[in-house]
Amino acid sequence: MKSIYKILLSISLASVVSCEGFLEENPPTFISTSNFYQDESQARSGLDAAYNSLDNHSSVTSAYGFSWPMLDLGTDDVSSKLNENNESPDFLSHNISSTLRFINLRQQYAIWWQGISRANYAMENIPNVPDMDDATKNSMVGEARALRALYYLHLVKTFGDVPLMLNYVSTEAQINVDRAPVDDVYDEIIIPDLKFAEEHCEDALHFGRVTKWTAKIILADVYLTRAGWRRTSQGEFVQGDPVNWALARDKALEIIENSPHSLNTVPEVDGLHVTPSYGVAWNNPFTSESMMEVATLAEDGLGSRLSKGCAASNSGVSYWGLFSAQPLLDEGNSSTVSQMRFPGRPGTAGNYIPTPNLYRAFEDGDIRGEWSLMTRYKTADGTEYVIAPVFRKYVDIDYYLGLPETSQFRTNSNFILYRYADALLIYAEAANEAEGSPSDLAYDAVNQIRRRAFEVTDDSRDFSGLSQEEFRTAVWLERRREFNGEVKRRFDLIRTNRLFTATDPSVPNQMDRFWSEEEDSATEYTNMHILYGSAPFPDREWLLPIPQVDITLTGWEQNEGY
Repeated sequence: MKSIYKILLSISLASVVSCEGFLEENPPTFISTSNFYQDESQARSGLDAAYNSLDNHSSVTSAYGFSWPMLDLGTDDVSSKLNENNESPDFLSHNISSTLRFINLRQQYAIWWQGISRANYAMENIPNVPDMDDATKNSMVGEARALRALYYLHLVKTFGDVPLMLNYVSTEAQINVDRAPVDDVYDEIIIPDLKFAEEHCEDALHFGRVTKWTAKIILADVYLTRAGWRRTSQGEFVQGDPVNWALARDKALEIIENSPHSLNTVPEVDGLHVTPSYGVAWNNPFTSESMMEVATLAEDGLGSRLSKGCAASNSGVSYWGLFSAQPLLDEGNSSTVSQMRFPGRPGTAGNYIPTPNLYRAFEDGDIRGEWSLMTRYKTADGTEYVIAPVFRKYVDIDYYLGLPETSQFRTNSNFILYRYADALLIYAEAANEAEGSPSDLAYDAVNQIRRRAFEVTDDSRDFSGLSQEEFRTAVWLERRREFNGEVKRRFDLIRTNRLFTATDPSVPNQMDRFWSEEEDSATEYTNMHILYGSAPFPDREWLLPIPQVDITLTGWEQNEGY
């Protein structure tokens, strides 16, 4: 742990750099605070370093980049076609250990500490910047505190107990600390940080930086999470204080009633290509629905790797039939599968691919399933392309279409961590629990989601007349549909105590690998790793293990079961 924090110290000192749109980073140099943090521009640059940890556009080591969706592997939503040379089989066969590549080589533990260290550095130095008004200082500090809270939130949800690092680490003595209980992390860092941010950050739509509404939606998620179940680092299963239901409800309602955010409800029409309103947020950066979004650019070193990582095949072969098959003849299209191959020839890593069970979770007419689990694409001029199932939210379609100056390293595919739909569904679920039955406002919140999903304006798809338990189950299912591919499934299953039951391989068709004709597959088709669904979810994997190097250096107790 000491060596890790020394590395993070160097990273933090080196990361006080100028950023253009917090994406284009100049070569880092070691700069002390004595000649930096001298004006507002430098303060902003220092804060941008904390944002950079959201996604540093590395091939493997970003907090919310290429490796982030791996957390949902082994759930009923996400599988992989990768073989034993990757860590995917460890997730799918539940053979996770403290030497897992995900938390070591891919640094999906250290990366959170990098972000926390950078946020702490900004928080300590911004208040001392001369000739900058207090409101601006507090707004910037609020952004840094919200980022620290976000990084800590995903640390405790993924790893359990972690040390409280309230200050920037500058001496070796500061790193000799024990792991703190999760509740202490919430009470001493996460919640105070977010409350400060919601008070001081800008009252505006999200534009790539934290606003007061960003802080509020994260805080609503914190309360929702704390109301639910978790497994402690000592192996005890505990349910949170039910008072958190009302806290989650009230915070989500603040957003619904007062924020400038709203659902996207107008489709985008480009010739014969139509993006449903549900998909608009992923075609356009920072729409009114977006509340926390991680930006990428179609430039070398700044793009997302997910467009390659999520494709199991760069054609529709097998799923749509042989290359010579003509699967769309009944629509008047005589093209073969080979002819309808995406011209960009996307890579075929297949790190994260949707499951047949997820496909079957959508009702007929639900545009979320048709758009999100992409198997075909029609361009503006009517050209049709087919592909094996892929998460559309991960895809920069320009790369798939082979447009000029695109490649697997030059893709523009932002990742949305929170959006207005989160506020609606958090409110619906929390209000039902806090009040003992679904209220009119709770129904309205979830029915806004459903009306968009089915592209209707009347009440034909509305929920009504449900008991508390029926409404609870219905909202859980809506969350699965609405947030598919957004790395919320594992955490939802944990907090609702369904991680084992929803992934039980003994339940028929729950963890199967095969796509059938009813899912538009022309053959009994599988592109999933052979280990998928072969093992039950063990209790220990409610949490991931602390990396072994940290355990060795600190003498900490490892999470129970590892």
